[in-house]
Amino acid sequence: MSSKLKELTWENHKKAERMSHARKLLKGMDPEEYHMFVYNQYVQYRALEKIARSRGLLEGIEGICRASAMATDMQELEHEYHIKRDKKMLCNVVMEYVDYLESLDNDGIIAHIYVRHFGELHGGQMIKKRAPGSGTMYDFVDPKRIIEDVREKLHDDMAPEANRCFQFAMQLFEELEEHAKDHRLHERLE
Repeated sequence: MSSKLKELTWENHKKAERMSHARKLLKGMDPEEYHMFVYNQYVQYRALEKIARSRGLLEGIEGICRASAMATDMQELEHEYHIKRDKKMLCNVVMEYVDYLESLDNDGIIAHIYVRHFGELHGGQMIKKRAPGSGTMYDFVDPKRIIEDVREKLHDDMAPEANRCFQFAMQLFEELEEHAKDHRLHERLE
């Protein structure tokens, strides 16, 4: 079990939280922009969870997987706000991330589970309050148990990979923010 993993990743955690897109998530955003965020997250989580399940890394960690809840949230937003899902909405970093996951050993996959899923367990609870739709991706049945079960698998040597996961998350935030700026500019020109 890691005693310092949180400390060893804290700098990147704070950087990610300070990014414009992350702050918008906490304040609330329009349904289309939020849908795009969830869609990009869904593709990443689906790949991460598929690999983790295929390697038996999630055994004994009931209720941690988020991809199906993300799919439910997307479908709700698509129905309620008449949003059309389009592969053009996928940010470049998402496919880079999915390919990158294939190169990771089991500890690397667990490091990414730690960063991503703990983000939903903690910060996601604040996002849910402001997100359009139900936000079922942030609903966990027994969060304390999930945290305990994942922490048993963590060790300090996972810090470099956990920090790499934060870098991927920050790249996604940058691309989403750039897309939002382009979209606003396009709307002004019409």
